[in-house]
Amino acid sequence: METVLRKIELVIHPVRFQILRAIGTDIVTTQEIADRLPDTPKSSIYRHLKLLLEHNLIVVDETRLVNGIQEKTYRLDQPARLSPEDMQDLSVDDHIRFFTTYALTLVQDYAEYVTKNAPIDMLVDRTGYTEVTFYASTAELDTFQQELNTAVMKLLNNKPGNGRAYRKLAVVSQPLPESSEK
Repeated sequence: METVLRKIELVIHPVRFQILRAIGTDIVTTQEIADRLPDTPKSSIYRHLKLLLEHNLIVVDETRLVNGIQEKTYRLDQPARLSPEDMQDLSVDDHIRFFTTYALTLVQDYAEYVTKNAPIDMLVDRTGYTEVTFYASTAELDTFQQELNTAVMKLLNNKPGNGRAYRKLAVVSQPLPESSEK
């Protein structure tokens, strides 16, 4: 269980989570990461990059000499996703703690968006938050998730430009208790 918790601790830590997101599908220098995370001290970025490197979540893509200094570029070695196997031995408290950390990153990102873009126009920005409840069999939910994944995969390879804005889609799915009303 220790290696599972270690990977989870690595990925879900607020600063490392932001670093992994900042790298995304790009190959970036420490300075580029720092530019994408202006509120994170560069010394903290270096410290967390070292941990991510030690645990093979990122790799050095290239090292080159720039103004007499070794400059490294980094990329993800694997998608920064936790598998069902990574999550299987967690306690209830661990699940709540990790989900809370994840949810707080959603709140932080949304607060930053609203603060920097006030007044916001949710229709123009195509932003919002909502939830729906529905009945679905396991097979129906699997089909829905596959269709959603297929649609998202088409967008993941898009490059900037052509009117594209950098966007985030967060999806949480969970069973609900059965209600007595049908």
